[in-house]
Amino acid sequence: MTTERRAMRKIVQVATHFLMVLILASLFVTRGAGGRAGAPPDQTAPPFDPARTFPPDELQADLQVLWDVLEEGHGGFERYTPAAELRKEFDAVRDGLKGPLTRFDFFARLLPLVASIKDGHTRLSLPPRPDAYLDSRPVLFPLGLRLVGDRAYVLKDFSLDRGVGEGAELLAIAGRPFGSVLAALLPLVPADAGIRTAKLRRLEPPAAFSRLFGLRFGWRESFRIKFRPFKAEGVREITVPGLTAVDLARLRQERYPEAAKPRPAYELTSAGPMAVLTIRQFGDDPDQTRPRFPDFLTQTFLALEEKKTPGLVIDLRGNGGGFDEYGKFLFAHVMDRPFLYYWALETKKDRYDLFRYTDETAESADELARPLRKNARGWFDVLGHPNRGLQSTRKPHFAGRVAILIDGGSFSATGETTSAFHYYKKAVFFGEECGAGYYGNTSGFMVTATLPKTRIEVRVPLILYTMAVEGYPKDRGLVPDILVTPTIEDLMAGRDPVMDRALAWLQKR
Repeated sequence: MTTERRAMRKIVQVATHFLMVLILASLFVTRGAGGRAGAPPDQTAPPFDPARTFPPDELQADLQVLWDVLEEGHGGFERYTPAAELRKEFDAVRDGLKGPLTRFDFFARLLPLVASIKDGHTRLSLPPRPDAYLDSRPVLFPLGLRLVGDRAYVLKDFSLDRGVGEGAELLAIAGRPFGSVLAALLPLVPADAGIRTAKLRRLEPPAAFSRLFGLRFGWRESFRIKFRPFKAEGVREITVPGLTAVDLARLRQERYPEAAKPRPAYELTSAGPMAVLTIRQFGDDPDQTRPRFPDFLTQTFLALEEKKTPGLVIDLRGNGGGFDEYGKFLFAHVMDRPFLYYWALETKKDRYDLFRYTDETAESADELARPLRKNARGWFDVLGHPNRGLQSTRKPHFAGRVAILIDGGSFSATGETTSAFHYYKKAVFFGEECGAGYYGNTSGFMVTATLPKTRIEVRVPLILYTMAVEGYPKDRGLVPDILVTPTIEDLMAGRDPVMDRALAWLQKR
């Protein structure tokens, strides 16, 4: 394998955009009691002290490092928010650093700064030890939520006595109306273009919601909540104990075993004369007895051709992304002529000063630099990516009608393929606004920088992806042709009105 091919392979591997529905992790996902993923816990370190504070000069120094690494390296730093506006927000936080802060308090002040970039791949994380400390304490909110507009409903009840019940509407927490809680938390959540549906989906799981609630309103080991039980008159108010991460995992497995089971990464089913292709991630299924994704697609479209299937539903809800090329493969089976997929893949520099704040090796820096070529605007084009240049269609070709289902959890590589489907008018869309920016994302080669004093970590995506599409608002995700939002009654009854509307549309045509 040539040096350039090895370098490009590295970038493509890092550019997988994998499972970004787990971008909840971008703020708050747990890493377990150890340190970095795969590293054993440090048994010699003193106990973590949550009350330890950092003096203002150290906080200001870390804030400056955060600005420096983002401004230097982030490929989409000004994609949605001008640098001058971001600078004002950073300066306002700096001016407010008058006294010492704990690491948690400082982290809470940084979250809205990162969210203001409006990039869903950018990640701010606590260091391993404070992360593990929070996991070990019963501070997790014991309810899994479904957020609809400004309202919250209970999808999963993890409270110890199940005193709330699925389907209940959550009205207040700790005396705060839920609408005001939501308004306080949404600015802390990063999302492409600031897309609201993406922020809502990322807030719903208990780990994500609990971390932000604690950072914003203070940590607590019990929650006084007001709620309206499902299909009942009147309002109830109770106190529910918080959970540890271990408690939450155990209760999830005990109470919702079906939801806890792994599902196929992709599958084909039928709905009368129509077919339903569900793709939960653009990657190969972990079950190695199943075909790799490209082979599965070939088998799928062969089957549709043999059966003369007139219509196809492609369900991409909750698909957080995966391999760039796999998203293109899906589109290429439906496209009827050669096409452009990306306008450009660019990075600001070929060598970065910010790497001194990361664990990246000199070899990694060399691998990033090799497949780059300086362009007319002074940035660097990323060469060799399989989605660059004119793309070919893939056989078998599907010429039937296509309906695609999307939601706020459809992100990254999923947003890329849906933008192509939409731009070339190859599908009709159902559901809610896509969680990915219409014109692309910033990801690819992503590095994690550590702030020297507080050890808070920020993941910086270096490569700006620009899709070969136009004619759509800059600051939106793809809005479906037919907006459909399941009600809590639908969810409790197991109904899927989004799928139903799509199938009805195909049948009618």
